Amino acid sequence: MRKNVTKLMLIGLAVATVFALGACSKYKGFKKDKSGFYYQFHGDIHDTADQPATGDLVGILMSLRAGDSLLIPMIPQEMLMDSLYEGDMFAALRSMHVGDSATFIFDGPKFFENMMNPGQEYEFGEDPLYLDVKLYGLMKKADFEKAKAEYEAQLSERKDQEKAEIEKYLQENAGLKQAATGVYVKSVKKGTGPKVEPMQTVKVHYTGRFVDGTVFDSSVERGEPFTFTVGAGQVIPGWDATVSDMKVGDKVTVLIPSDLAYGEGRQGIPPYSPLVFDIELLEIVNE
Repeated sequence: MRKNVTKLMLIGLAVATVFALGACSKYKGFKKDKSGFYYQFHGDIHDTADQPATGDLVGILMSLRAGDSLLIPMIPQEMLMDSLYEGDMFAALRSMHVGDSATFIFDGPKFFENMMNPGQEYEFGEDPLYLDVKLYGLMKKADFEKAKAEYEAQLSERKDQEKAEIEKYLQENAGLKQAATGVYVKSVKKGTGPKVEPMQTVKVHYTGRFVDGTVFDSSVERGEPFTFTVGAGQVIPGWDATVSDMKVGDKVTVLIPSDLAYGEGRQGIPPYSPLVFDIELLEIVNE
């Protein structure tokens, strides 16, 4: 009897082991986390380094793929750690240390719905999504909030400076009159062609400067006019407002406050920068 019991126990242990191995081997070389995603770490595990928590700012290199389709190429990303659903991307990142590299496998439709494009159909059936990621940087929540507060204080100071810069420029450059749209315009040359209508495509030459006179962009220097559709949101609001009031042949100088330009800035344009443009309307392409 004792032999039979022992034999049954061994058989039961073997069956349990088979099932356990089966659960972990759905994807070869991957292990399953208790929250549902699968993972495989590459290279050394930096287990003495920091791990991200909710509210931290992380810097990662990541790519996202489904089957043979590359949805996001390997690119750097900065993101605030959050939690959208159990076993999401943030849960996977919380399992990493700074310096770690890993591949994670997620339920494709669930990941897509919650983290990519809500309401849009997932194109890959029930195929999983693979996330390749390297965690290269981390800023703890307290440090991030402190840095954010300092940055917002600097933005507020910079916004106050903009008002003084506009007033100084207007004092030193006579002839600029504020239009109802909020831009300041000075006519340099009157044209005799037709006036622009909404949604017409126009061709212009321009030079863009900061209020200190530094040129940051110029179609004139490139020797190639710029073409865009007026009122279609293809340019900053100050441009649409200015060009929509021009005739072919007009040339104007316009001072555009940052709220009608690039606001808190973009590459090459600091936050709250008023911009000066010389704009000449060359042609209406589709009269």
